[in-house]
Amino acid sequence: MTQPFSRNHRAEGPTTRPGAPVSGTGAVPFAGPSAGRDLMSSSALSRLTTVASVLDKDAQTLRLQGAAKALEAGDLSTAEQTAMEVVRADQDNVLAWKIVGVARERAGDFMTALQCYEQVVRIGGPMAEEIQADLGRVAFHSGLFADAEVLYRAHLSKFPDDLDAANNLANALRDQMRYDDAIAYLSDLLKAHPEAVPLWNTLGTLMVARFDAERARIFFDEAVRLDPTFGKAVYNRANLLLMVGETEQAIRDLRRARELAADPTDRAMMQLALSTALLADGQLAEGWDAYEARRDPHFANAPVFVVDVPEWKPGDPLAGRRLVLFGEQGLGDEVLFASLIPDLLAAIGPEGRLFIAVEPRLVPLFQRSFPAAVVGPHFTGQSGHSILRGAEFLVAHHGEIDGWMSMGAPLRQFRRSLADFSPAMAFLVPDPARVAHWTTVLTELGPAPKVGVLWKSLKIDPARSRHFSPFEQWAPVLALPGVVFVNLQYGDSAAEQAEAAQRGTRLWTPPGIDLKDDLDDLAALTRALDLVVGPANATTNIAAACGVPVTLVSMPGAWPQLGTDRWPFYPDVTVIPAQRLGQWDGAMQSLAASITSRFGLARADAPPA
Repeated sequence: MTQPFSRNHRAEGPTTRPGAPVSGTGAVPFAGPSAGRDLMSSSALSRLTTVASVLDKDAQTLRLQGAAKALEAGDLSTAEQTAMEVVRADQDNVLAWKIVGVARERAGDFMTALQCYEQVVRIGGPMAEEIQADLGRVAFHSGLFADAEVLYRAHLSKFPDDLDAANNLANALRDQMRYDDAIAYLSDLLKAHPEAVPLWNTLGTLMVARFDAERARIFFDEAVRLDPTFGKAVYNRANLLLMVGETEQAIRDLRRARELAADPTDRAMMQLALSTALLADGQLAEGWDAYEARRDPHFANAPVFVVDVPEWKPGDPLAGRRLVLFGEQGLGDEVLFASLIPDLLAAIGPEGRLFIAVEPRLVPLFQRSFPAAVVGPHFTGQSGHSILRGAEFLVAHHGEIDGWMSMGAPLRQFRRSLADFSPAMAFLVPDPARVAHWTTVLTELGPAPKVGVLWKSLKIDPARSRHFSPFEQWAPVLALPGVVFVNLQYGDSAAEQAEAAQRGTRLWTPPGIDLKDDLDDLAALTRALDLVVGPANATTNIAAACGVPVTLVSMPGAWPQLGTDRWPFYPDVTVIPAQRLGQWDGAMQSLAASITSRFGLARADAPPA
């Protein structure tokens, strides 16, 4: 899922697209608090340019002027290379080290950035006194929000008028989920600086984190009113509109935000968000084309695929080809996009061959499901600041492969309209022996319908929390009589199970299975169930791909709905959206009614016959 653009850090591209992290969750890109990466504000970059311009016009200074201007224009490679020429000639040039550090930070290489900033501290001088704000950004992007808060406060004690650092401090408070502290801090700042547009924008993102869509809209509107060219607020407002179901206005805002984005990374992020909105509106052809932004090299986390054959492009021939299909994004996305594999196998034909590289936990399930293909695990590593994705099993097939594609690439060719999804068929095949095993085990629990349930993600932060209903709000569902609820929640769910037991509700946990890592057996377990309910994640995607009826409880605007009331990728998925941001009561009542109707149960509140 994605995050709000709220600080001076540049927004990082989502790790799953469309959306960040989508991971099949239906999340939409909301460039913001926990993924943003605006490593220096435009005013700070301008100060670097100004510092360089007032120095003597010697050769090194001319280089630094060029490096600072390249940095301001978003040309990180030129900025870094030019500044490094100065560093090699003068190891104590503080401005050169600072420029290299900022360029590395903006490229996502925080370790090198930290080393550069340490050189600034070593050299000393006025610029070293400001370095705590830079160190605060590095801590922030490393997920050390409490450390970032300390560094920002130290910087602000010396430079109390630095509104960029103050804005970043508010974001550090928010990403610790200290919403009241952040709101109080920003409110005081805005009393003194009512025209500070970024502060209104950040306050809007805090309201989103608090599930207060009305106030969030007011604050984003105020930021845009004060500065109609402040694209981050336009962008954040668009993502809010998408989350509350105002898709057409969200698309207009995203097109505008893309026009306003001067930095190429920001522009790619906004293009990616636009793809999500277009898909959510059912505009598939343009949406999949815009979705190519996920591969934009300006994203620090855009993977580099390690393979020595040419990349297949939509429109290239497929018949007789021998292609590698690389899983991309999150695990849920790999399952979702695998719905294309039967189309690919048919298009390649018996003269060709398909090699599929997926998340290691998916290998047994995919190999059984696609026996005509060669399936193996991919790996993800890092070289310098580049994220690499490759597959060692391909070494044994060297010379047999003539091209590669990422798993989302064929969508542009095979899924240009909703008609291309019909009829959706189950495409994953669980182990029949394990399905029989789980069927026997579940039968021993009695004749009542067996409904698998899950309710949360292992990782909860301000950006992700809006997509998951708190467990206590599941009470109307879990209290339904005549249903055996099977716990499919991976990770530690002991607290929730204890809470359910206190209410007289039992969540039956299947024995002898690792619900997080044993995905092949998980697929078999879900196939033995009568229904699976929960948010969109890897488990619900696997169940749906196996043909299990699935009911998703979702935020409005989930892009995999493609403008429908279902997920067209799968044969039997029902979607029950929340009526309002963060308000799940109505959705849970609807889910309880849906289960009651599906299995012909007596209503818990019905009068006795």
